[in-house]
Amino acid sequence: MNIFEQFGEALTIAAEKPALVSGLGKQRRVVSFASLDERVDGVVSNFAKNGLRPGDKILVAVPLSIETYVVMLATLKAGMVVMFVDPGQPVSQIARILRKHPPAALVGTKSMHWFRYLLPELRKIPRRFVVGKKANGAITICTDEYRGRAQPVIARSSADSAMLTFTSGTGGSPKAVVRTHGFLREQLAMLSRVAPAQNGDIDLVAMPMFVLFNLANAMTSVIPATDMKRPGRADPRVILQQLLSEKATRTVASPALLDRLANYSLNGGETITDLRVISTGGGPVGPTLMRRLAAVAPNATVKAVYGSTEAEPIAVIHNEQVSLHDEAQMREGKGLLAGRPVRGCAVRILQAGSEQALGPFSDEAFANYCLPTGSIGEIVVSGSHVLTLYEDPVATRRNKIRVQGTVWHRTGDAGYFDDSGRLWLVGRCSAALHDRHGTVYPFQVEYAVSAVRGVRRAALIARNNERVLVLETSGKEFRTELVRTARCIADNAIDRIITVRRIPVDSRHDAKIDYSALERLLDGKFARIGQFMAEVVSICIHHCRDLFARVQARTSAATRR
Repeated sequence: MNIFEQFGEALTIAAEKPALVSGLGKQRRVVSFASLDERVDGVVSNFAKNGLRPGDKILVAVPLSIETYVVMLATLKAGMVVMFVDPGQPVSQIARILRKHPPAALVGTKSMHWFRYLLPELRKIPRRFVVGKKANGAITICTDEYRGRAQPVIARSSADSAMLTFTSGTGGSPKAVVRTHGFLREQLAMLSRVAPAQNGDIDLVAMPMFVLFNLANAMTSVIPATDMKRPGRADPRVILQQLLSEKATRTVASPALLDRLANYSLNGGETITDLRVISTGGGPVGPTLMRRLAAVAPNATVKAVYGSTEAEPIAVIHNEQVSLHDEAQMREGKGLLAGRPVRGCAVRILQAGSEQALGPFSDEAFANYCLPTGSIGEIVVSGSHVLTLYEDPVATRRNKIRVQGTVWHRTGDAGYFDDSGRLWLVGRCSAALHDRHGTVYPFQVEYAVSAVRGVRRAALIARNNERVLVLETSGKEFRTELVRTARCIADNAIDRIITVRRIPVDSRHDAKIDYSALERLLDGKFARIGQFMAEVVSICIHHCRDLFARVQARTSAATRR
């Protein structure tokens, strides 16, 4: 079954209902489900005329817009594979991806087509399409005046590829993730358990997968009218205006974007009373952010969703479910509370630190690897919505465990279950510090310190056999509160505290700390400090020599007298 058939039902039953809304004021655009259907058929027809066939990979390089989803749906309907590459990755990484996974066509904006002249791998793509302004050598699609006749849905099996994306690379090199038509159906079904749709809902969505979920459920999606390449730098004024003017009842966005929205709204005394559900994920979500969002949207439930590219969702927690005792435990270094696993997602804790390929196992042997309640280890998950393999067999062997027909995914995250069956996160397994003091995981310190007023972000790393706490702070406000971190610092034997202007984060969600980039930042910082100190020492030596020479000259003169 082609996943498009799920969208096709919505296109029929909600024909005149707004499907996608973008822009503000005079730039506002609305596309109904019926109009969306016609536009999709227009692109499908254009693809076929230009020799594209089922199974071809279509690289979609269009900023989040109505056209993004027209192209995505058309690609799926035509039985082709939607391919996304994160533009925030280094150019060299993008080039490697395109060499290894060459697409049959590129769909991009005019500026993206100019980028072809800088990247040979883009020039090698045989067919090129452009949305918006015309570009030399590219066929224009998605124009308002071009609507196609009804096109058939190309039959696909559950095992056929539907979407090719790549992991963010925070756990190493980006891995190619193939979502099949069957996998997408299961993932959409799981998302409905986390955020069930209600009639009349209007959702401001900053994450493409949730737009697909909305379209399949005949729900209106509002596309952010601001640059979303870096959510942590998006304009919160625009987001607030859209939420208010569109009377949005839901929103899905990264914690970095919602943090900016909360800051702007609270500082301006704004509240958003129509919001009923706020969902966030893609990075760690602490109780402070959840509390501030609840203050901005007093009628909303705030949901923090834990998951990954390979398994979304894994666990969820609502703001009402985080008690004062839970917050106290986080401040005391217990980690970050992620909540209970979603129904249909099995979660286990394995002994951490095993890098060799695991399994295949019998049920009994696998059970012996699993740790009891309260023990920290690697989080592994299984379920119908969990990716069972990568395109790279080596990555599959390293990250998948086979247990009598069931495939478990190694998340690379460390955590544990409490006595209530709730999952707690303590950071990436690879980021753990093992030294003379024992073992400590980043979140055990970072979230304890992040609760202090004036600390924007914290990162725990090892440098020169020392435990170093790096803080992104707001100056004076932080210094007055420093005493509150004393217990955390003492309990975890922190050797040094360093403050920086900004702690690097991932380019996709602006939410996960990029520890490798932080190391490079500190290397550069201390190299600059070292150079500065060398210059200071050189100047001091020079002046000391001059002074010594003058003293010696005066002494000699006095002796001659």
